[in-house]
Amino acid sequence: MIKLKHFLLPTLLVCLLSCQNEQPNSYAIKDFRKSLQPFLYKVVSEGIVTYHDSSDIKGITDDELSQLFKSENPILRATALREMLDRSSFNSFDIVMKHLDDTAIVATDNGEFGIKFETVSDFLIGRTSWKTEQARDKTIEAALTKHNYLSSAYNILTKIEAQEKYYPYIKGMATRPRRLDRYEGHELAFYEIEYALYGLAKFKKKEDVQIIKDKLMKQVWELSDVSFRLMKEFPDAAYLDVLQTYHRRQFYKFSGIRPHGFTGYNADPAAPEDFIEALVTQQNERSAKLLDIMLTYLPKYTCMPDKENIINEVVEQIWEHPCPAYARLREKVKPKAEEILKGRISIPIDPIDIPVDTTKRKYYWYN
Repeated sequence: MIKLKHFLLPTLLVCLLSCQNEQPNSYAIKDFRKSLQPFLYKVVSEGIVTYHDSSDIKGITDDELSQLFKSENPILRATALREMLDRSSFNSFDIVMKHLDDTAIVATDNGEFGIKFETVSDFLIGRTSWKTEQARDKTIEAALTKHNYLSSAYNILTKIEAQEKYYPYIKGMATRPRRLDRYEGHELAFYEIEYALYGLAKFKKKEDVQIIKDKLMKQVWELSDVSFRLMKEFPDAAYLDVLQTYHRRQFYKFSGIRPHGFTGYNADPAAPEDFIEALVTQQNERSAKLLDIMLTYLPKYTCMPDKENIINEVVEQIWEHPCPAYARLREKVKPKAEEILKGRISIPIDPIDIPVDTTKRKYYWYN
C-alpha cells in the first residue's frame, strides 16, 4: 500500500502540472508591460466590466489585447473582448465563436439597469454584431448545439423559427434542471426555462403539451410574459388549468408595476394584460366562465392598482375575439366596448419612406 502511494503522488503531481500548463487563460497582470499594469489593477479592483474610453485602454495594442483576452482574470478577459469588438482590426464573428465556452461569471455594467452577473460568453454575445445573418445563424447553431447552458441560448428561442434539427436540444433545455441564480432576490432559472418552453411549443407537438403544462403549473406563481405569450400563440385546452390557477393565486396580487423587459427591479413578472390576452385566446366555455368571473369580481376589489384599465382590457379582448363561446359575454360587454371604442380618436398618418442602406446593416443577437 505504501509503495503504491509513493507511486501515485508523483504521477498525480505531474498530471496536475500538465493540466495547469494547458490552461488557455494563463496571462497574469505581471506579464504585461509595467506602464499598463496600473490600469489593469484598477480594472480588477473595480470588479465590474464596463466601457473604458481612456487613453489607457485605447493605447493597448492589438497584440496586447490578444494576450489580455487570455488573462487568468475573467474581468480582464471580458474587458479585452469588449474593446476588441470596437476595433475593425478584429473579426467579431471569430472572436465570439472562439469564446463561447468562457463560463466564468462577471459583474457587468448595464447602465440604468444596474449591475448584472453573467458569463463572459453571454456578455460577449450580447454586445456582438454580425455582418451577415448567415454568420449570426452559425453562432446561434453553435450556442444551441454545443453551449446551450448559456443564457443566450435560452433567450434566443423566442426569436428563431422552429427547426427540426434543434428540437432535441431545445427539449433538453426545457426539461433538464437549471441552476438557480439569484439576482436581487429573484430566481432567474425558471425565467430562462420559460424561453425553452416557448421554443418547444413552436414545434406544435401534442406530446409536449403536457410537459409544458406541468412546468408552468409547478412555477405558476412566477410566470412571466413569455409563458403567457406561449399560451396565447399556441393555445391548448390543457393550459386552462394553468390559467385558472394563476387567476386564483396571482392575478389579483398585481403590484401596479409592470415589467420592463426583465423580471427584476421590483416589477411584477407579468402584467395583467399578458394574462388576459392568453386567457381570451383559448375561446372555450372554461375561458368564458373565467372571464365572466373577472367581470363580476374586478369592480369589487378596492386595492387593485389600475383597476379601471384592467377591466377595460378584459372588455376589449372579449369584444375583439368573437366566437360562439363568448356570444353571451359579448352581449354583456357591448355597451362598455362601444363606449371605449368611441372614446378613441384615430388620426391617419401617411407613412414616410426612408431609404435604408442594407449594405451597412448589422445583425444582433436579439433582432
